[in-house]
Amino acid sequence: MSRLMSTSHSQSESHVLAFDLGGTKVAAAIVARDGTIVQELKEPVKLDQGPKGLVEQMMHLSQSLPLKQYSIRVAGVASAGPLDPKQGLLLNPTNFLTEGQGWGVVPLVELLTRALSMPVVLENDAAAAALAENWLGQGQGVENLVVMTLGTGLGVAAIANGALVRSGRGLHPEAGHVTLKFDDTTALCNCGRFGCAEAYLSGPHFARRASSRWGSSPLSANYIAERAQAGDAHALAAFSEYAQQMAAAMANYCVLYGPEIIVLAGGFSRAVPLYLDQAKGHLQQQLARRREDVDLMPQLKISRFQEEAGVLGAARVAFAELT
Repeated sequence: MSRLMSTSHSQSESHVLAFDLGGTKVAAAIVARDGTIVQELKEPVKLDQGPKGLVEQMMHLSQSLPLKQYSIRVAGVASAGPLDPKQGLLLNPTNFLTEGQGWGVVPLVELLTRALSMPVVLENDAAAAALAENWLGQGQGVENLVVMTLGTGLGVAAIANGALVRSGRGLHPEAGHVTLKFDDTTALCNCGRFGCAEAYLSGPHFARRASSRWGSSPLSANYIAERAQAGDAHALAAFSEYAQQMAAAMANYCVLYGPEIIVLAGGFSRAVPLYLDQAKGHLQQQLARRREDVDLMPQLKISRFQEEAGVLGAARVAFAELT
């Protein structure tokens, strides 16, 4: 595990460039040391041109920001994984595909360092969100927390005993790919396996499963949420199943990491009124024998950052590079 960074600094190192890179969008921002987002630009991510096109897109976004005005000399990137933060590599990211093909290993830090002419640090997007929550958000000052980012995929990161949790070899633990039902052929994950937590809990996978069950043309997660809010029985049933799968995933994270708080972030966290109370009830049942002495039942909270946790977390690791 790596200890969270200090915040000592000089006045000349008061801003950094931060990128948030996901399967549907990419954002670039200038962020101040107190967490203020000075200026941010977002656009749909262009995966159709492969890694080279992505780097060009990130360069274009950064060039549209007033970097010289703020004397910026380091950049942080929060990206969907898998990735190797120490070596700065994307490791065939699950949701980065071009014409249906994966990208393989991409030396993103090397490419961006050369393009931006400044040091670049890379972090998993869920880990960045956890750092942001621990810095300024729902987990501020909390020693033990888990963040689940619900978007194109499912990102999971943990801070335990005040330190960001790493897996072996310095990698980010891909806890979104713990298996809930290994033989469920209706839940094919983009990683190639069946029954991963991501195959149930990401917005696109949730929508795909619901559409298939109804024999419908592809529906969006937002549309299904609207139907549920209107009382549609099929949509409500889909969210009831979602709550069960959410609780199963959370129970795994509770026994693995012992969080005091689990924070839900990402676009699909906005649908929490449709599943969170049910998920909490299921989780309490699953942890019934884990609540004596050390009570493993965490508080469940919703991120206040909406879409900004990625750039704030990327800024956090960039500031660590300056210390």
